[in-house]
Parts: sequence; C-alpha cells; structure tokens
Amino acid sequence: MKWEGALKFSGEGHWGARVTIEPGPKYGGSGKNPTPMEALAMALASCTGMDAVLILEKMRVELEKFEIHVDARRREAEPSYFEAINMTMHMAGRNLTQEKAEKAVGLSLKKYCSVAAMLEDKASITYEVKLE
Repeated sequence: MKWEGALKFSGEGHWGARVTIEPGPKYGGSGKNPTPMEALAMALASCTGMDAVLILEKMRVELEKFEIHVDARRREAEPSYFEAINMTMHMAGRNLTQEKAEKAVGLSLKKYCSVAAMLEDKASITYEVKLE
C-alpha cells in the first residue's frame, strides 16, 4: 500500500489489480473509495459468494442473479471491529432451490471461506437466503 496523502492509501494486488482505501467522509475521506472495514465486509461477501457459485455449479444450478447485502455492527469500544455480520443473499436461477442455496452458503461459511474463518473469533456471522 502506498500513501497518497491525507489518509488515503492505494495498492496493487498480486495480479495487478489496484485498490484505493480511505476513511469515510467523517474523517476526511472523499466517500469514493471503501474504508478499511467496508473493504473487509466486501471481502467476506465476495469470498462467500465465490464459494457458493462454485458449489451451486456442481449442483447443476444455472445462476441468473446473485446479490449479497451486508449489514454489519461494530462494537463501540476501540478497536471497533465487527461483532455481528448478517448477509442477505438474493438469488435466482434454473434448478435453484432453497435447500441448495442454503447448503452452498453454509458450506462456504463453515468450511471454505478464508475470510469468514479469519473473522469467526470476533464476529457472529449469520445469513439469510431469499430466492427470487
């Protein structure tokens, strides 16, 4: 990560993808880039989502829509890490059932998602699946 002035940092991943992270507007950020904690919530959602997509493909589900909404609560004392995270998964697709969707997300969170494994000692992670 490279300091870009104020409290903004940008970095490049292993394959060249770039990201800029800064604080929220309350602390001088522009509001155009994720905060460190927003980036962490996005990492959890995308990690879980990637796993679930792969698992559903093995179940012969043809996904047409998959959106993940994250609602996270931080503790009030410093450091104010996440103590509760709820993800609502909105899915649609051929051959998709509630049972398959629940199984895919559950397997991700309990077995495969590295981000969830890193967070599980500090945060209660729950989810809800809504089929459309």
